[in-house]
Amino acid sequence: MEQGGKLINWNDAKGFGFIQPDDGCERVFAHISVMRGDARPVAGMAVRFVGTRDAQGRLRAEHMRGEGLALDRPAIRRKPQAARGSNGKTSAKPAPRRQAPPSRPVQPVRRAGLKLGVLALLCALPLAGSLQLLLEQHLPWPLLAYLVVSIVSFIQYAMDKRSAETGRWRTPENTLHITELLGGWPGALVAQQVFRHKTRKVSFQVVVWLIIGLHQLVWLDRLVLGGRLTGGLLPF
Repeated sequence: MEQGGKLINWNDAKGFGFIQPDDGCERVFAHISVMRGDARPVAGMAVRFVGTRDAQGRLRAEHMRGEGLALDRPAIRRKPQAARGSNGKTSAKPAPRRQAPPSRPVQPVRRAGLKLGVLALLCALPLAGSLQLLLEQHLPWPLLAYLVVSIVSFIQYAMDKRSAETGRWRTPENTLHITELLGGWPGALVAQQVFRHKTRKVSFQVVVWLIIGLHQLVWLDRLVLGGRLTGGLLPF
């Protein structure tokens, strides 16, 4: 099935590059031999592609085309020849340097009021439990942990989104999840909506919501059941 993506870099001399899928998943290798259309690929080009894995398990495109419909010209898959000078010899002209595609402007969050309401509901139990620990046991660290680690999580998502757009080294998903587990899930939820990042990858979202559910269960047990389920596992 075809997916949408953007060609984040392209080596025209060697005829290959990498596609960043629109859903934020791992980038995909693409070779000129799988390109269909009437023009050669360029960095920053929006494409449609079909991904697969090779014998080594690496992601690669088995079909790629531009977003618009166009007749296929096999000539685009031939290696471009260097221009010849007046003496008949090949002159090696340096390829023009392509500028990195500009980053997309931040779009307004859709249904922001509804999503803020859901976030407030999800934060209600952790906030109530953290305030209780602060007032009754003088333990400020749960409340501080949610605040500080959420900021760290937000920054991680911002950096990973930027890396996805520019083809740089990505933040491992396990790192994002560990930060969420340590209390950064509110910041992660905000970052996902602000940057529209990781919102459509189902396997990633399943782990995020399992972490959120675990935090809700811990505070529900402490506030309602008196810690009968998790009392021996937590240091407070």
